[in-house]
Amino acid sequence: MAKDVYEDFLRLTGFEEDEIPKYLPEWYKASEKLGLTEDDIKFATKEWIPAHFEVKLKGIRKLLGCYIREAIDLTKANKYKEMGVKIVYGILPAIIHYYYALKLTAPEKVFVSFPDIFIVNLMNPLFHKLNPYLEKAEQEGISYGCRHCALNKTRYAARVLNVIPAPDVSWIWGFVCDEGPKSDEFIRMYHDPEWKTYITRIPHDQSLGTIEDEIDTRVEYLARQMKDGFEFVQKVTGIKVPGDKIIQVQNMWQRYTAKLAELDRLIVSDPQPLGGNESAMFHGPMSSAFNTGIEPMERALDITLMEVRQRVADKEGILPKGAPKLMTYITPCILPWIVKMFEQNGVGLPLGEVFVPSKKQLTLPRFKDPYMAAAETWLKSSQTVNTGYKAQMICEKMETYNIDALILGFLDFDRWLGSDHRLIARMVEEKTGKPVFYIEGDIWEDRDYSPEALKTRIESICEIVKMKKG
Repeated sequence: MAKDVYEDFLRLTGFEEDEIPKYLPEWYKASEKLGLTEDDIKFATKEWIPAHFEVKLKGIRKLLGCYIREAIDLTKANKYKEMGVKIVYGILPAIIHYYYALKLTAPEKVFVSFPDIFIVNLMNPLFHKLNPYLEKAEQEGISYGCRHCALNKTRYAARVLNVIPAPDVSWIWGFVCDEGPKSDEFIRMYHDPEWKTYITRIPHDQSLGTIEDEIDTRVEYLARQMKDGFEFVQKVTGIKVPGDKIIQVQNMWQRYTAKLAELDRLIVSDPQPLGGNESAMFHGPMSSAFNTGIEPMERALDITLMEVRQRVADKEGILPKGAPKLMTYITPCILPWIVKMFEQNGVGLPLGEVFVPSKKQLTLPRFKDPYMAAAETWLKSSQTVNTGYKAQMICEKMETYNIDALILGFLDFDRWLGSDHRLIARMVEEKTGKPVFYIEGDIWEDRDYSPEALKTRIESICEIVKMKKG
């Protein structure tokens, strides 16, 4: 019976029949290490995944399979370390260029991962079972009442549970979250003295509306911060990365981003051909390093693009023609029932602003130096720039993709983004004249609210935007 359950899961997540004999024993071991039972696998296969993802599409099944391949690889990290492979971690948000450049330079000598966001992005979207990690972290000293970020809790719990080993270096990016570096310090002092950290920061010192990627001194500062951090990582790992490897990753980034932009354009077709959960999951390897690489995800994206183009040509949609489309800051695909609840109420939630490239992001960097190019690319995104520039980008994207309203919130626990979103809400509403809604909640976990708790709020928002659209 168990064999059939695990095989059915692999089929659902896009594994070919000739691949299953190889991956089945590995998936047994990986799922057990992650804390997944046979009942969890069955629930995901029969109920959770089909309810929240468009598994009729081959590309989407392949997309989910990329996460399973990476999950299997992540649970081998302890073995890799015993073999002498260097372990390098990062946290969200971070510039992934350097992690992939390490892999391109010495693929057999280094393991790269952002274990917290990956585990969160696996356990809740596919199984709705992140809570044991959060509860373990709270039992081991991280207070529930203080509303610490679920990502930091998950990183800590994954180490306590020995899902992951201590890294040779955890390159922590305190670009937004100042709790991330402090959480690594907590792990080292409270649980694992072998947990080694290097911190890269950038101050939030730009006035509202400053176009940060056009301020050369700003780009230079960030480039120097990156270079110092990457030189430290190279020294720890003993891997010398030539500059052309960073450029190679930059080109890969541009190519994949262009394909994501096409998916974004297709997904806002009328009728809407695909949901926001699926499109958001394709951004996984762009916001956190996958040790298995970006290539499998790109192949899944290529298949999905073909299938979605056909849906658009056939005027096939998941919602009726004319249904309103809303944008969020980050599509809450970690809790896929939120996106589905909007869709069930006749409103699409196709795009997360963080995931949608601006017009600038689709242009090549001004600089040839690899660090300057990477820094400029980062400052073209809205993740860490000043609130005014971020609001400008959101307004541009709402106009570009003909979005009817904006949803902010789900990050009210975050000291920076919680207040940031409240300012952005006013700016965007004044600039666009379109409604902006703020929903208090946690994008990573849903222990403090449920579908029942949000049902009335979401239904009200959907009725308002449908009335405004006419």
